[in-house]
Amino acid sequence: MAEDGKTKKRVLWVTYINIVLYALSYQLQRPVEPYLIQSLVEKENSSTNSINQTYGNLQSFFSLCQMFGSPLVGILLDRIGIRKTSCIVFLASAISYAILASATNLTLLFVSKIPTVLQAAFLCAQATAATTMGENASLRAAALGRMTTAYTIGATIGPILGGYLAANGDFYFSAKVAVVGSLLSALLSLLFLPDNNNNCNDDNDDDTTMLRNKDKSITVAPATGTNEKKKRNLRDDIHHTIEIATRHDIWPLLMVKIIGGVCASMHSTSLPLILTQTLHLEPQQLGLVMSCGMFAVAVFGAFAMGIMNRILGSFGMMNTGLLARSISGLTVAGVVVVYSTDIAPVTTEFILMQVIVVSIIHQLSQHILATGLTTLTTGSVNKDEQGSLLGIEHSLFSLSRTFGPFLGTIILEYGGIFPVEMACGSLDVLSVLLLSLTLPHLSKRKST
Repeated sequence: MAEDGKTKKRVLWVTYINIVLYALSYQLQRPVEPYLIQSLVEKENSSTNSINQTYGNLQSFFSLCQMFGSPLVGILLDRIGIRKTSCIVFLASAISYAILASATNLTLLFVSKIPTVLQAAFLCAQATAATTMGENASLRAAALGRMTTAYTIGATIGPILGGYLAANGDFYFSAKVAVVGSLLSALLSLLFLPDNNNNCNDDNDDDTTMLRNKDKSITVAPATGTNEKKKRNLRDDIHHTIEIATRHDIWPLLMVKIIGGVCASMHSTSLPLILTQTLHLEPQQLGLVMSCGMFAVAVFGAFAMGIMNRILGSFGMMNTGLLARSISGLTVAGVVVVYSTDIAPVTTEFILMQVIVVSIIHQLSQHILATGLTTLTTGSVNKDEQGSLLGIEHSLFSLSRTFGPFLGTIILEYGGIFPVEMACGSLDVLSVLLLSLTLPHLSKRKST
């Protein structure tokens, strides 16, 4: 048992390090992409108005790739395990960044997103946390929160570092750094992660499997053993994945995942554009805004997520996150509208500070929502189904982000940031109503 505990800790710590490197590599590009697109559009003598459209289209294309790839990565997790899947994921990331580092035209910029079909490192990390922590919802929420903390450590450093690396006009250097980080993560996965998910568990799943349903806490049923899984083909895996998604206590949560993804992508696509074009923030300042939000999430996830789950329950966390996100989104829109009219003669530093504060609240709200949602979904399926479930979650989130950026940029073009946040806030309130009507039994419980 002691040796098994050490193995669990080793797996989690290696996963934390990998997620830090993954987030750092990915977030290095975020404050650079708007300026890289602008330079490529100007180089190809395209219309200046197409910068926003190109940026939105790039985000949508990336999400489309993730939509198709996430279920595949989820199936791979259940089939071949954490080690091999993680290696594949990080090698795909390295290929993507290598193409980006040589993207001298818009075509190559879009081609660099194709390998991201398999870029699902956070999915792998969530599966690792969920299978390691087992049935206890508070422990699972805490582990998922710390996994997000690991991501946000890298994501805190990434944007501000990316902004400074691009300050001299070199928009490709950060992509080269990301290649090295991705290859290092692939090596760490190969050396230290387990061959399959069950290596991390104390529970003996060879005889029985715990199946949840709405009315009873558990029902004992025959397990799906390793031999049976090997007999299943890809079509069987796909059918099983669809069956998971349509369960009565899963589909409402997945609907919230889609709606929440639309809102998140509309906000995350529109805000950097409006901050650079309307408030005229520099790359370093935009990177600082992103990094401060990520840092706040990292601290909150490390220390407060398990406590919040014990107080509010996973269901309460979701509703709190939805409502707080809608309010903070409208607030940041108000800040932008006020300081874009020259009616308040204040310094850029004062404006920047207000944007940072509201952005922190918005990101904390999203983190609470996402953790509550994933805690509920992963606690509603068998351990050997969690990879497939998380693949569905990430796929649906990516699906929402294929048209979320497009909607965000269209509304932004014709109405500005305030209508964008009004639309997002309305969808968040509708999500609260959806959860209350379809899963009323969860609102009566503190945890799952």
